[in-house]
Amino acid sequence: MYRISIFLVVVVAMLTWTMPATAVWLPVYSVLEPGQDLWPVHPWYDEKGDQPPFPDEESLISSWQYTDYRPCPINEDDPLILNVEVTMTNTSGHDNYDVIYVADEGTSLQNYDKPRIGNGPADVQLAFLIDNVGLNTPLRSESMTPDLIWQNNETWVFVIQDFVGAGGGPPAPFDSIGIAGNSAGWPPSTGSILGVPEPSSLLLAALGLMGFGIYCWRRRE
Repeated sequence: MYRISIFLVVVVAMLTWTMPATAVWLPVYSVLEPGQDLWPVHPWYDEKGDQPPFPDEESLISSWQYTDYRPCPINEDDPLILNVEVTMTNTSGHDNYDVIYVADEGTSLQNYDKPRIGNGPADVQLAFLIDNVGLNTPLRSESMTPDLIWQNNETWVFVIQDFVGAGGGPPAPFDSIGIAGNSAGWPPSTGSILGVPEPSSLLLAALGLMGFGIYCWRRRE
C-alpha cells in the first residue's frame, strides 16, 4: 500500500507538471440558436490574446486585412460589408484544439455557428469554431500540420464574413481579457479567441502508468 501511495504521488506530480501551469481557465455558457455548424462546447476554455495585457502563457500575435473569401456560401454576404481575414500566431508555449472565435457584445458577423457563447443566459454572443469542415469553413490555412491543432508557433489564417466590430473597431488585435459582455469592447478589442490546451505526450504516458499501477495493485490483492 505504501508503494502504491508513493507511485500515485509521483503520477500526480507528473500530471501537474505537464499541464499548462499558468493557464487561466474560463467557464463558458452556450445556447443552441439558428446558425451553421453544430459542435460540442467545452465547459472551460483558455483565452488567448495579444500582449499586453495577456501574459506569455496565453499570448498570440495577430493582424488582419480585407478579403473576398466567403467562408459560409449558404449565408448572406452583404456586398456593402467587407469580409476580414485574421492572421494569428500561437506564442503561448502549448498546442490548442477546438479553437473558437467569440464576438464581443455589439460585434456582428454572418458566418456564425449554432452555439452562441457567453457568460450566462443573458449574455451569449455570436461565435464559430475555427475549422474547415462543414457549412462554415473560416479556417483558410495552417502553417504546420493541417490537423486542426493550433500548435505552438503555428500561424492560422481565418475569415470573418460581413464583420462589423463593436464601436466600429477592427477584428484584431485581441487585447481585452474576458468574453462577450465581460470583454471591454473597442477600444481595445471586438472579439476573443478561446482554445483548449492540448495535453502533452508525457501526460498521456503518466495516465498509462497510473492505469498500469492500479491494475498491478489489484492483482496483488
